[in-house]
Amino acid sequence: MNKSIVLGLLSIFAVVGLVGGLTYAYFSDQGTSTGNTFSTGTLILKLTDGNETDQDSVTASFGSSTLVPGTCTGDQTLTLKNTGTVAANHAEVTVANVVTDTGSNATPGMDSFLRINKLTYGVTDVKSQIADSNANDFEDLADWDASATALDDLALTNLDAGHDLVLDVCLDSSAGNTLQGDNVVSTFTVDLNQDASQ
Repeated sequence: MNKSIVLGLLSIFAVVGLVGGLTYAYFSDQGTSTGNTFSTGTLILKLTDGNETDQDSVTASFGSSTLVPGTCTGDQTLTLKNTGTVAANHAEVTVANVVTDTGSNATPGMDSFLRINKLTYGVTDVKSQIADSNANDFEDLADWDASATALDDLALTNLDAGHDLVLDVCLDSSAGNTLQGDNVVSTFTVDLNQDASQ
């Protein structure tokens, strides 16, 4: 190859190298997004009964009656409300009974004779959710206590709206003399759940 062609090619490469090595100035700008806060919402269950309003816990919502066979407490209401910021999916209500037998040993205990005459949530009759586990042909507080999921899936999806759980309990007419002076203290626990799987 000719020496002048080689020198010419080297000159071309040198020029391309110089042009490629030049730096160019470009405009730029920058912005920021500040104050991005990530927080959790709340489920806040409030209960209301005949003498307490929007409380975390209430007392003597149901009962407080002296019963004889065949008499009832009458309709008594416990209102459930979510005052939080996150919609819940449902509520569930469980019962734990403590039976005090003051006389002779009554078997079964008094809670088996406390027949659930009425149990509604809103306008829906939910008494059928409680199974007759002691096979005495009616739903009673002992049946409710026997199942941890007896009263579940009570819809409570809207915020700040009360939902009434109405209960009427009767001392069944089959209650015998061995129950005189006995009592049952029932604790109703309400769980508010965010998801259907809970």
